Amino acid sequence: MLRRLKSVLLFLFLMVSTLGIQAQSNDDCAMCHDDPDLTTIVNGREVSRYIPGNILEKSVHSYLECVSCHTDAAVEEFPHPEKLQPVNCGECHDEAMSKFMDGVHGIAFEEGDRNAPNCAECHGTHQILSSTDTKSRTYKMNIPVLCGTCHREGAPVARSYNIGEHNIIENYSQGIHGRGLFSSGLIVTATCNNCHGNHLILPHTNLNSSTSEKNIAATCMQCHARIEDVHTKVINKETWEKSPGAIPACTDCHPPHKVELKNILDNISDKTCLKCHEQTNIHKVVDGEQVSLYVDVNEFVNSSHNNITCVKCHSDVTANIARPCETADKVDCSSCHAEESDIYFQSGHGKAYFAKHENAPYCTDCHGSHQVIPSKNEDSPTFRSAIPQLCGECHKKDGQAIEGTNLKETDAYFDYSTSVHGKSLREKGLLAAAICTDCHTAHFMLKEEDPRSSVNPTNLARTCGNCHRGIYDQYIQSEHGIHDNTAELKFPTCETCHTAHNISEVHESKFMSEITTQCGQCHKELAETYLETYHGKVYQLGYLEAARCSDCHGAHNIYRMDNPKSTISPRNIVGTCAKCHTDANMKFTGYLTHATHYDKSNFPWLYYTFWAMTGLLLSVFAFFGLHTLLWFPRSLGAMIKKKKKHHKVVGKQVYIRRFTKKNRVTHIFVITSFILLALTGMMLKFAYMDWAKFLSDAIGGARVAGVLHRIGAVVTFGYFTFHVVSLLKVKFQKGIKVSKFIFSSNSLMFNRKDIKDFWASIRWFIGAGPRPKYGRWTYWEKFDYFAVFWGVLVIGSTGLMLWFPEFFTKFLPGWLINVAQIIHSDEALLAVGFIFTIHFFNTHLRPESFPMDTVIFTGYVPEEEYKKDRPHEYEQLVKSGKINDVRVEKEFTKERMRTIRIFGFTALFAGVIMILLIIYSLIFH
Repeated sequence: MLRRLKSVLLFLFLMVSTLGIQAQSNDDCAMCHDDPDLTTIVNGREVSRYIPGNILEKSVHSYLECVSCHTDAAVEEFPHPEKLQPVNCGECHDEAMSKFMDGVHGIAFEEGDRNAPNCAECHGTHQILSSTDTKSRTYKMNIPVLCGTCHREGAPVARSYNIGEHNIIENYSQGIHGRGLFSSGLIVTATCNNCHGNHLILPHTNLNSSTSEKNIAATCMQCHARIEDVHTKVINKETWEKSPGAIPACTDCHPPHKVELKNILDNISDKTCLKCHEQTNIHKVVDGEQVSLYVDVNEFVNSSHNNITCVKCHSDVTANIARPCETADKVDCSSCHAEESDIYFQSGHGKAYFAKHENAPYCTDCHGSHQVIPSKNEDSPTFRSAIPQLCGECHKKDGQAIEGTNLKETDAYFDYSTSVHGKSLREKGLLAAAICTDCHTAHFMLKEEDPRSSVNPTNLARTCGNCHRGIYDQYIQSEHGIHDNTAELKFPTCETCHTAHNISEVHESKFMSEITTQCGQCHKELAETYLETYHGKVYQLGYLEAARCSDCHGAHNIYRMDNPKSTISPRNIVGTCAKCHTDANMKFTGYLTHATHYDKSNFPWLYYTFWAMTGLLLSVFAFFGLHTLLWFPRSLGAMIKKKKKHHKVVGKQVYIRRFTKKNRVTHIFVITSFILLALTGMMLKFAYMDWAKFLSDAIGGARVAGVLHRIGAVVTFGYFTFHVVSLLKVKFQKGIKVSKFIFSSNSLMFNRKDIKDFWASIRWFIGAGPRPKYGRWTYWEKFDYFAVFWGVLVIGSTGLMLWFPEFFTKFLPGWLINVAQIIHSDEALLAVGFIFTIHFFNTHLRPESFPMDTVIFTGYVPEEEYKKDRPHEYEQLVKSGKINDVRVEKEFTKERMRTIRIFGFTALFAGVIMILLIIYSLIFH
């Protein structure tokens, strides 16, 4: 009554609406559509649009106007749109439409299946007759024929879907129900809709289906009342009621559609089946291949189904033919296992099987056919430890599950086998380790994107929490706990950090080395700033004991800084840092872990420090780079001239002593420590480069590199202290005044002559004047000397702050560690770049000295060469009479010179290679 009232109200609403816009009447529509020649083109073929004017007279819709259904034809002016939308019958028949859409027909229709029926195919279009009218398609006598248009042998539905029976209409016709309808005209006999319903058509595997195992008895008892009273209570010596009132499924004995009066269990025994199937040579041809039909009775006896007769599973046999199993098709396990079957057919496996995917697994593929062993038995293919291999038979590289699918994992079995779960199961025999069915379930396997899937992002944490309950409780309460994702914000799941199948042990190197990368998938900017810190750099070099994201923020219990439970909240931050830095204090925590020198507003000190150091670096290289470029042509000319006059010296030669033994030994310490510092320091600065990682691994890792760097620093402090003490010792022994000691003409302090020499050198470089008369120390040598002083003070002091941050933050703010890192790093880059380019050119690589000037190792310069290179100094020595104090006649052995050259060339080679790597890193970063 209520449904009829709704239809009337909707009809009145449509009438008022159409009248409101002065829509056409049926006569208006007939003006065009009553023409037999009216056609239109649909999908490339001509379709008639002829509708006889009297066609609605006998229809149940005779009281409706055309525009009541074709609402988009209700236009104020002709013509209406050439292409009208399909009629929506649900506007009036909402309940029927709702049931239809929930059924298999509606689901197929919604998915755009071209074989899916619609309302018109069953009820007609314009001449829709009442189901009580004998001419109606839905009249009782016509129902089997109507359904049979699709559910018959050769029809598209039978060819395209795993329905089980390909010729339902023929089987029905031969059964007692069909014979009663067609032969005797009994309209009280069961037709398709009596068992399956009118609109809510569900497969028998669905627990809600009227034909499911749990509902079929009630469905049959609509006609066959008091069924318990008319059936034999004992069948095959067993009570058919397993418990009082528990009526078995009718289809257990009476195959659907081909219902016989006699019980097939009375006619066909297991012995009858085994007459043939005990023979080992029995087979049949399937798709061109011979398939054995041999049944090992011993296997069947040990099966879970050992008390079930053959025809209980093979229920579609025919008792009255010579070979009853000739009509048997694939076993339908859902007859007993309805719930599992219903779940399976909704899964990805079931849908693939239903769509006749040749590689789709069926029940027997996993559980076996006749020897079905309980999963708790170790010999069962579904025993816990056997599951990964069972699933892996398809889900492996080139496996059946990969072909023709778009699965996310192409070698899930291999990945799982190498994971912590797989190793625990395979190597340790831990049955508690997670297996495929723990995560994907036993029967309801769905792709990750399906909201119902156990591995869907919204469900994954809960799935993992079945085993990792404590971690799940932490995760779900944390900031990462899964919520509703948006386009801008996507919450991480277990898979985000641990992956799906190749899950590493959290304490293993593989997982440790991936943490920052994983966090960086979402926190890209923070990850980049972390990698610029000392922690991040040594982490990139493979030092896994360095603090990572999880060490500071936690692994699963991650909260915002303003949350009191956060490990980085003000109340907890000291304790967090103290895990590694035992003497950490509150000022120490002021270190800016994610600061960047690019952010001027938030980190002005870092911003200005960085650009000050960058300005210093660029200005030094610009000045001396230009100086070198101007010098090179003049130097090249001098080399050519020198070679023309070159003659090999034999025997002893007169030299001028330029450096004492103490000077030479000190310089060897300078060379060794500087190369050691440069090598280990540049590895850290350019930790993101492959060459840095290679060198780090070559010397034993970032920890060893750190130890070597500190050794180089101690040596540097040592020779620097020794040099300063030596200077003071000379000053006090000779009683020289401080002013004279510092500003004498032979001092390394800059003076007026250096300015004159610089200007004269520029003129000489460009050919505008003669070569200056250089003294004992040139202006570029003095710059090199004071660069060491500057470097030791600046690089050394900032290096000590980085070495002992806990001590210095007892009286300095923590952010000064960030400033010290920028100064230390950039000043070191300046020193390395200057020494290995400008200094190397000035001393060794300029053409007239190429490939190496050995004076710093021998301490002596040939007198003729000294007289030309340093004429002012030579003249002073002659004038003061001190020339004989430094003039020496000697001969250097080949062995000594070979040793000097090996050491010198090694240092040169190391420096040149390092500067090339630095340039490469700066360009291709």
